[in-house]
Amino acid sequence: MKRLSLRILFLACLVAFASAQSASDVIAYWTDYNTTENGWTIPSFCAAVVGGKPLEWRSKYGWTGFCGPNGIQGVDSCGKCLNVTNTATGAYETVRIVDTCGTGGLELDLETAFKPIDTDGNGIKQGHLTVDYAFVDCDADDVPDATDVTAYWTDYQPSQNSWEIPSFCAAAVGAKPLEWRSKYGWTGFCGPVGPTGVDACGKCLKVTNTETKDEEIVRIVDTCGTGGLELDLETAFKPIDTNGNGIKQGHLIVDYKIVDCDDDAVLVYSQ
Repeated sequence: MKRLSLRILFLACLVAFASAQSASDVIAYWTDYNTTENGWTIPSFCAAVVGGKPLEWRSKYGWTGFCGPNGIQGVDSCGKCLNVTNTATGAYETVRIVDTCGTGGLELDLETAFKPIDTDGNGIKQGHLTVDYAFVDCDADDVPDATDVTAYWTDYQPSQNSWEIPSFCAAAVGAKPLEWRSKYGWTGFCGPVGPTGVDACGKCLKVTNTETKDEEIVRIVDTCGTGGLELDLETAFKPIDTNGNGIKQGHLIVDYKIVDCDDDAVLVYSQ
């Protein structure tokens, strides 16, 4: 009973952590950083942290000031990336945090971030957009999302095995501390898009059950041979198999995207 209670607590904490890295129905105002005119000079708030990055890095994404309700705060957010979606149109864009703000949401650069998702022009008319955002891996922007992928379940028994990384990824990430290894549910990865082989070890995916829309962030700790995912039964498969059909069928159909593991954030769970 104690082990089951700890497992339930762990799963609940994982869900809470994933939720803490995204927010819905957030107000995004526009601001004009005049990026091209200013040579993509990082604003003063983030200058000490990322101002020395090369031009290619500074200009790779549109810019935003960040003071959203969830996620990394203050200078720790500088340089991080968000996927920002206009709730009215579904248009979305990856943007980089280069500044703070005082609005309680986002302040998107007019030309590089606001206008690209204000596809119907209503944002300019109203002076703001209503958006959803999620922290994502800045380096995964060129990797397309994978849709309708088969995800089987496997039982790594991580809590019973002290979260010992499987042999395929052990050399790459096996020495990581327990808090890192147990931060997310686990998956074996052999998906159709994304990093391959040991280069995938330690990276994170947001996996969505296409039937129920339940989603979970999971960590790649192994390879597989199915051409999709092999989600750990307790920490990754069951949390998104909320109607039980996956267990009945032996698999789920999922979408996945590579996201930022945010391993610098304060953990919400530790053993």
